[in-house]
Amino acid sequence: MMLKKIVDIVVNVFLIAVILFLIYANVMYYIYDQVVLAVVKGISMYPLLRENDIVIIVPSKDISLGDVIVFKNDRNEFVIHRTIAIATCSDGDIVYITKGDNNIYVDSHILSGVAYITSRECHIDDIKILKGYESHVKSVTQGNVIRGIPIDRVAGKALSISTMVVKITGLTPL
Repeated sequence: MMLKKIVDIVVNVFLIAVILFLIYANVMYYIYDQVVLAVVKGISMYPLLRENDIVIIVPSKDISLGDVIVFKNDRNEFVIHRTIAIATCSDGDIVYITKGDNNIYVDSHILSGVAYITSRECHIDDIKILKGYESHVKSVTQGNVIRGIPIDRVAGKALSISTMVVKITGLTPL
């Protein structure tokens, strides 16, 4: 009898959470005109994001240091990584330098002469670097030139409250 009450409570809490999430998604849709759910694949953002976590992506061109953004790479695949630097180019354009929390290299790092992330060369006019990532950014800077993700490749950023990314965890594929 006690087990049935516990199961009922858990089911009700789950249903309330789903309803609140759906209400929230609708509100975000009316505010931003689009809400995208992304299912995480891989371990590049571990431990923040794990395989099969679901993240809400809101379209945004207002990206700050430390934001987790979604962008398209050169294979037209979506990548979700942290913004560790923002460079303003001499022509006024902005590029984002990103890195997976669990990756060794910055995304615009060139291995064996091949960059696996679509990036744009930027002659740096100004650069802002997330504290603790100075050496990572320096490793991909050559003089006053850096490669980064241009704004037109950015789909949006992960919905977050303060610095905590909103996600649904613990789901496994069917």
